[in-house]
Amino acid sequence: MPSTGLPDHQSIGMRAAGWSLVFATALLVAQLLDGVTGGWVYVRSDYQAGAWWQLLSAQWVHFGLMHATANAVAFAFLFFVFQNRVPRWLQWLALWGGYVAVAVAIGLDPNCAFYAGASGALHGLLAGSALALLLFNGTETDGGDAVGRFSKRRMRALGLATLIGLAIKLMVQRPNGVPDLGWLGFASYTPAHEAGVLGGLIAVLMARLVYVPWFIDGERRAKLHDQQ
Repeated sequence: MPSTGLPDHQSIGMRAAGWSLVFATALLVAQLLDGVTGGWVYVRSDYQAGAWWQLLSAQWVHFGLMHATANAVAFAFLFFVFQNRVPRWLQWLALWGGYVAVAVAIGLDPNCAFYAGASGALHGLLAGSALALLLFNGTETDGGDAVGRFSKRRMRALGLATLIGLAIKLMVQRPNGVPDLGWLGFASYTPAHEAGVLGGLIAVLMARLVYVPWFIDGERRAKLHDQQ
């Protein structure tokens, strides 16, 4: 059978597992450092007193092992699902877009007394990757191993369905005045999830606006190449 140039499922899984291990290790190291030095969890009174780094460090530490494990597993799942459908750099762009947006949100919200966890940034990874699928405008082979066996129509359908499901999740989880401790034993700070989604979407849209090749069809790509 001739080679298609596409990665097999084993290599895809190994790459996703590798990045997931890096992410989980980073969470573990941050958790250990917070246990030794303290001051990594975002506490608004500390932030107002000058602990600005908590806007960034808080997203690497968690409220216990179960919380950290849940986010590490979520990262692994999302990276594996999108691994052969969205370029890795776009996934990272969406993740960091969510990360920055969450930092801005918790810093500006006077009602956020404390915060920890990577779930907001992970919402950015999910939303941004889904939008990348929806906006993909190449052919089945344009993205190489990033596209895999998915056609343009199927990729767009997957992206749209994911975004619709995510929108429903955000609407359902909005607080209704009754505290919900959730299965982890504490109430989720839902504005972080909403901010993460917004950050991931903005990051990928910015990539689209600067005409990154992933979003450009073959004809327009050839024209741009001739103009260079």
